[in-house]
Amino acid sequence: MDEKTEARYRDECRKIITTLSGKTNRLSPRYSQIDEVFSNYEVFKKHIHNNMNYNDVPSKTEPLMDSHKIASAFFCSFLKAKPIKYTPDSSNNPPSGFELQANEWGAFIFGLQVVMDFWADKVFDSVTAEDQEIYKQPIRFPETSKDNYVTWFIKLVTDGIEKYFDFDNEKYEGKFIFFIAHIYFMIEKYAYQYHKTCLYEKRSIHLAQELAATKKTP
Repeated sequence: MDEKTEARYRDECRKIITTLSGKTNRLSPRYSQIDEVFSNYEVFKKHIHNNMNYNDVPSKTEPLMDSHKIASAFFCSFLKAKPIKYTPDSSNNPPSGFELQANEWGAFIFGLQVVMDFWADKVFDSVTAEDQEIYKQPIRFPETSKDNYVTWFIKLVTDGIEKYFDFDNEKYEGKFIFFIAHIYFMIEKYAYQYHKTCLYEKRSIHLAQELAATKKTP
C-alpha cells in the first residue's frame, strides 16, 4: 500500500470510528489505535500471503491480493485494534448489542470500503456497456426476513469466534481470514447478479411495451 492510499484509508478509518462512537454517549473513539490498525494490516497481509496457494514458489515474496483478501485483512486489523471503547455510565443500564459490538460493525464497514472502492473502479475497467451499467449501481446486500444482512454477519463473528482472528491468541487460525474474504466475495457477487437481473427485467419490460405499441399501430 503506497503512502497516498494509506493516508486515504486512515482518513476513512477515522471517519468510521467517529461515526460509530458518536451513536451513544457510552462509546468513545480511540484514535491512537489507528496506527495499530495499519500495523496489524501488515501482519495479516503476511499471513494471507503465507497461506495462499502458488504454482510459482518465488512469487510468494510479493504476491498480489485481490480486493476481498485486502478487505478481510482490514476487517481483522480493525477488530484486533478495537479503536472504539465502551465505558459504563451512572445509569446502570446494561450495554446494548451495538455498544458491545461497535468494533465488529466498524471492522465490517472498514473492510467493505475496500470492496466498494474496487467495485467503483470496475466502471472504468469494464469491457461491456452492460457491466458499466451494473458497476454504476451501489453494492447491495442480500435481503433477510429479520434484522438485516450486516446484523447477521456481526452475529456470525461474535460469541467466541473473534479469538480465531487474533494473531496474538493461541487459538488463532491463519487461514480463518479467508472465511471473511469469502463473505466479502459473495456480497460482491450477489450485488452483481442482483443488478444484472434488474437490468434484464427493465429491458424485458421495455421490449414488451414496444411490442404492444407496435401491435396497436394500424
